[in-house]
Amino acid sequence: MTVDGTATWNGQPIQKGYIELQPVGEGHFASAEIVDGKFKLQTTPGKRLVKITAEKKIGETPPSDRIPEAQPIMFQFVPPKFNSESTLEMDIAASNPTLDVTLEGDELQPRNGLTADEKRRMTLQTGGRR
Repeated sequence: MTVDGTATWNGQPIQKGYIELQPVGEGHFASAEIVDGKFKLQTTPGKRLVKITAEKKIGETPPSDRIPEAQPIMFQFVPPKFNSESTLEMDIAASNPTLDVTLEGDELQPRNGLTADEKRRMTLQTGGRR
């Protein structure tokens, strides 16, 4: 069946993200992209473990000889308790194939500075120019 859904973070639609529904017991794994707070996926009725990731733009890479146009730098801001460590379970009912996921909490923040691996990767990608 087709499930139409919405996903919000602190009352605002998740602009760009991803939802995964893992079966709790019987059922099928399902996933979909979240765009402007909405998603659509195919699944079967039943209880699902819900995992949400979401990104927001936090900057841009500078243009370089290798990549001539600035590229967005995206940051995954939803905490692990809603994705890799999620315990959020929701029931998909055949009589009402909708799913509204409302998440609230403190979002993750980008850390200041780069790790040594990130600096090395940036050097390789930009040829030493930042």
